[in-house]
Amino acid sequence: MNNLRHAYLYWQPVGHLSGCRRPAWDVQTFSLEHSSGISELGMRAVCWGCGTVHDLTTRITPDTDLDADAGGMRSEAHQRLTATWVTGYGQPAIKAAGLWLHPGPAVLRRPATIPDPVGYFVTTTPDTPRTATDVAGVITRNRGARGGTVWSAGIGYDPPTATRHGLPSRGAAARWIAATITAQAARP
Repeated sequence: MNNLRHAYLYWQPVGHLSGCRRPAWDVQTFSLEHSSGISELGMRAVCWGCGTVHDLTTRITPDTDLDADAGGMRSEAHQRLTATWVTGYGQPAIKAAGLWLHPGPAVLRRPATIPDPVGYFVTTTPDTPRTATDVAGVITRNRGARGGTVWSAGIGYDPPTATRHGLPSRGAAARWIAATITAQAARP
């Protein structure tokens, strides 16, 4: 009877914001294994219609309080309900210089009429990047010597193969990436 109860009664629906015009979920999982023996497992559900993000992460660590031969593990879970303007993922891509800029997490955790992401993954298509090979470049926001906003651009990802710092705008960074990709493609 407990199995039947667990299959139906313990689960709660994942809610959308009221008035959501496209109530559907983009559900993704991740798994990371660290050299320290720590494992992380996660799942997120993002609604591109209303901007709701449900995020669940479990971290599993070796339990150092137990005998090493016992193989004990300790786990902790974190659940978060947030919005796409906070995570970046789920926000529409911005077209600039013939490229697509996919926003990252917000600089400040506050609603804004103009999103303020820390940076962007750059792709050559509007498709959401799913692997490092999908990323043509990266644009990041920084502070200049006088405290103003300056932008940096990089070709590729992890690590970038070419970089440029101190650009005056996000658009200038996108134009630099586009020109550099074009120049690299023209080389024999």
